[in-house]
Amino acid sequence: MGVKKRFGYGSLSLFLLLSGFLINWNFGNDLIVSHSLFKIIGLDIYSNGTDGFHYPFLASIPFWLAAVLVSKRYVNDFGAVVSNKIGVFMLAISVIVTIIFLILAIWIKF
Repeated sequence: MGVKKRFGYGSLSLFLLLSGFLINWNFGNDLIVSHSLFKIIGLDIYSNGTDGFHYPFLASIPFWLAAVLVSKRYVNDFGAVVSNKIGVFMLAISVIVTIIFLILAIWIKF
């Protein structure tokens, strides 16, 4: 029988990971939390008005980074290992996509 892992701060990384996904989730009736927050602050959602880079996509990166950092610190808690693997993957994809888009945007201007 395996050893049961306890709930602790590492388990919080699962909540942070879920928050990173839910901030850009469409809940129906066009309710997307990150879009609402950007509208309240007065920021554009897309780089070119109605298309281009989706800035709220960047709002999930801090959640995934926090999930990775918490799960690495408290690796013996329930869900920390899974949260770390998914968080690293999502963080890497987000950073790579952002860098590629910025490089393409600079390249197209020149």
